[in-house]
Amino acid sequence: MYPAGNLVKISPTGLAAAHDVDDVIFTKQELVSAVPSSGGCSILESVTMFIEGAAATDDLLLLFFDNDTALGEPAGDPSADITADEFRAAGCIGAIRLDGGDNSTAVANGRIYFMGQTLSSGNPLFVKADDRSIWVACVQYQGTLDLTDTDSITCTFGFKYLG
Repeated sequence: MYPAGNLVKISPTGLAAAHDVDDVIFTKQELVSAVPSSGGCSILESVTMFIEGAAATDDLLLLFFDNDTALGEPAGDPSADITADEFRAAGCIGAIRLDGGDNSTAVANGRIYFMGQTLSSGNPLFVKADDRSIWVACVQYQGTLDLTDTDSITCTFGFKYLG
C-alpha cells in the first residue's frame, strides 16, 4: 500500500481588529479528513497560512484538538480567559508556532506563514482522531496582528496518512 494523504483548506473568520499577545485569532475550526479512518493517525507535514495585515513581528500559535468542545472566549479575547478545565476538555493533541520572522514572507498586503518550528526542526506532529476530523485554533503568540477584515485568513494543512 502506498501512503496517501489529504490537503485540508479552511478560511476561518477572525475579528477585524488589532490582536495583542495571547488573543485568540480564531476559535476551533474543523479539519475534515485529517486522518484516514475513525481512530486513525496522520502526520501533519505542511502548514501554509495567508493573513492580510500580518507583519514579520507577528508570531502565531496553532493549537490542534481531537474534539469540538468550546475553547474559552470567542476570537479576539485573550487566551488567558481559557480555564484549565476548559483546556483539558478541549483535547489538545499538539501545537505549532509560526514565527513571522523565520517562517513567513511578505506577499501583497499580508504574509504567508509556512511550516513551523516543530515541523521545520524535523519533529513531525502526529495526530489521531476518534472520528476522521481534528480541530485547530490560533492564538497570537507575539506582536500585534492587525486583521484587515473578517475574512483575512486562509489556511492549508497537508496530512500524510499512516496505515
